[in-house]
Amino acid sequence: MLLPLLHTCPTCPSVLGITLYPPSLLLIAVPTIVYTLALRRLAQRGRPVPTSWVIAFYAGMLSALIALAGPLDTWNDELLTMHMAQHLVLIQVTAPLLLLGRPVQVILRALPPQRAGLVTRLLLRPIWSRRILEFLTRPLVATGLSILALVVWHFPALYEEAVLRQSVHDLQHVSFFGTALLFWWPIIDPVPRHHRVSGLWASLMVFITAVASTVIGAILTLADEVLYEPYQYAAMPWGFTPLVDQQVAGLLMWIGGGTLYLVIILVLLARWLLREEGRRMASEPAG
Repeated sequence: MLLPLLHTCPTCPSVLGITLYPPSLLLIAVPTIVYTLALRRLAQRGRPVPTSWVIAFYAGMLSALIALAGPLDTWNDELLTMHMAQHLVLIQVTAPLLLLGRPVQVILRALPPQRAGLVTRLLLRPIWSRRILEFLTRPLVATGLSILALVVWHFPALYEEAVLRQSVHDLQHVSFFGTALLFWWPIIDPVPRHHRVSGLWASLMVFITAVASTVIGAILTLADEVLYEPYQYAAMPWGFTPLVDQQVAGLLMWIGGGTLYLVIILVLLARWLLREEGRRMASEPAG
């Protein structure tokens, strides 16, 4: 949840395209170290976790590093395209990969039973915390919040504030990443489990979000004027003009983000159909 608080430090040195900004590096390194230590402890106990979890988690952390301390963040004040890519990575790549890494499960399994039970009780025993988590992870609520964040932050006034003011930029990232975690939670179904949705309903959630995303992308692509004033006066690299930059950013959201959502929808539908077919065959009498 702390990952979106990162931003490039313009006065900090960089190595291999990674900005050496201590808060950024710490907020990426600490979860990675904790997860790694938990994996090591489980391996010592002879309780290794699935390889797919490990790959997903480290891939998610790598995507966070690229988006929030790498080239996407380095250029996001000069190019709307890079800013858009940064947001898409956080929403469509980092958030689901981290959830697929099951960090909650891995860390709780690595803790001694007494401590794991204490942590669980402290977090989930209060009725108010359970109710809040149960409400926020409802499929319709999670989908609505993610779309709301996407739409609201693309209004010119708010987007311009995010470009010009660091605190607003941080809030924008928190909104995108936080609502993305809520959105992917019932689809990926990590622990604790509150609202497990079928592949059909998960596909519908992704489809609704994809429609909202592609509409915003189409508006940016087809606009005949620059919608975000700060980029109109930015010193753009690589021969970009402000309008071309906006069109490329729109296409990235419209076609790139839309294509990724489509692939996810197809995967979810295929898994749902295979499960339904398996249940149908299991229920048929042997003949």
